[in-house]
Amino acid sequence: MTRLDRYLLRQLVVAFGFFLLVFTGVVWLTQAVRLIDTVVASGRGGRILLEFSAFVLPDVLVIVIPLSGMGAALYTLNRLYSESELVVMMTAGVGPWALMRPVATFGALIAAMMAVTLTVLVPLGGAALATRTQEISSDLASALIVERQFLHPITGLTLFIGRTDRAGEMSGVFLHDQRDPERPVTYAAEAALLLRDGNEARLVMRDGVALALDKEARQLSAVEYDQFVFDLSDLVKVDEDRAPRPAEYPIAMLLNPTPEMLGKGRFELGQYVAEAHYKITLPLLAWLYPPIALVTLLAGGYRRSGFGRRVIVAVAVAVAMQSIAIVTRARVQDDATLWPAMYLPILIGLSYVGALLWRLGRPTRPRGAPA
Repeated sequence: MTRLDRYLLRQLVVAFGFFLLVFTGVVWLTQAVRLIDTVVASGRGGRILLEFSAFVLPDVLVIVIPLSGMGAALYTLNRLYSESELVVMMTAGVGPWALMRPVATFGALIAAMMAVTLTVLVPLGGAALATRTQEISSDLASALIVERQFLHPITGLTLFIGRTDRAGEMSGVFLHDQRDPERPVTYAAEAALLLRDGNEARLVMRDGVALALDKEARQLSAVEYDQFVFDLSDLVKVDEDRAPRPAEYPIAMLLNPTPEMLGKGRFELGQYVAEAHYKITLPLLAWLYPPIALVTLLAGGYRRSGFGRRVIVAVAVAVAMQSIAIVTRARVQDDATLWPAMYLPILIGLSYVGALLWRLGRPTRPRGAPA
């Protein structure tokens, strides 16, 4: 690698680091809302939020790394072109193929990051997130015994506790059960105690009243009780035989799913095959994006007015390739025999880069000169 190659590669890597930080923050914010809801519903603190954020970070990187690679290539090459550095290089005899060498090397680094993320980090993060979520869901005491907060442990159930003591007894309890929309029931109790035995949990409420609304009769009934037992076993059930997502398996197992993987009934053959080829095609697409940026910017020659249109064209080509990858993946999920179609965007990208490189590499002759 020449000194010029190292210079261009260094410029690309620095820009990639900047875009990676920015895009990661933006995309993570879209995931933070769901994480915050989970943490608040469990009554946990900020440490659990940070832990969950680390688990979902690989899924964020799958989206962010290709975007950052494309953004870094467009920004760096456009800046070098606008500042005439690339023009000077080409005037000194550096051709498009020589410029492609550091850009392709940068794309290979991006592809390697994508491959590690998809084959190592995503499976580990997905499995750890699922396990940790189960542990928090089954830890009923820490999830429900929270003072002066409205908690929603499951859909249709709302719980409020006024005070708790060191013995675990609660006072000022409000429980609203609307899992049956046609007959919601509201419970209020002076005191309550949570009892648990294995996968069975009971909330024993004392000295309270139960209000039930019959929507058809438009009648509200009230029943006072000295002691009432409310079953919370649904909240502590742990799915010990959890079916891992296809993304959690290595590529070799996805290409040849075992009978146990298919026997779980949650995922079909096409979903495993589509995930395997998706893990192969995504790094290849990430490798192609920087060369696409280079040949698109060089294709029209130097312009003082800027290269806004060429940037738009490069982004449009990348978006089209990514869209085709998503569409073909959905088709393969329905029919596993269509897996070769998932490599169509790779062929399109290689053809696009090869055609423009061939055009740029042709010797030019003055207008009117004999052929």
